[in-house]
Amino acid sequence: MKPQFLFAIVFIAFLISCSDKNTIVSEYVDIPNSKFSFLDTVNFKVPINDTVNNHDVFLQLRTSTDYKWSNMFIFSDIVFPNGKIRSDTFQIFITDKNGHWTGNKSGAMVNFNHYLYRNIKFPIKGEYQFKFNQAMRDTILNEVISLGLKINKLDKQS
Repeated sequence: MKPQFLFAIVFIAFLISCSDKNTIVSEYVDIPNSKFSFLDTVNFKVPINDTVNNHDVFLQLRTSTDYKWSNMFIFSDIVFPNGKIRSDTFQIFITDKNGHWTGNKSGAMVNFNHYLYRNIKFPIKGEYQFKFNQAMRDTILNEVISLGLKINKLDKQS
């Protein structure tokens, strides 16, 4: 057996073993040329079948260390399966008051996980659509690499 094939099998098995059974979705969308315009809408469609358990919903953000602002405002729309829409505005703190990164820095990239909603129940089954737009004064934010959505099902409390 070739070493590359064996490595590929071991790597895939590792990835499968690392998956979290409580993660409903963890997905990123790359921002073209790392320029996030106020005209860009990042969409995620997520089928939700669990209306019993509580969930945490995160906005995931990747920027380069050259991102020039200490925060980012995001407009969020959630389109429910019945067509109703919930709109919110969130502020993500990129740095603390001393200018230190609040996310996990790796080389020239910083990853942020921002709680959108904690301990919530989805009211109805079906496909939910999550839409995100940047809401800063600059019409184009440079050095925004990708935007993501993560939804985790919480374990039942005894």
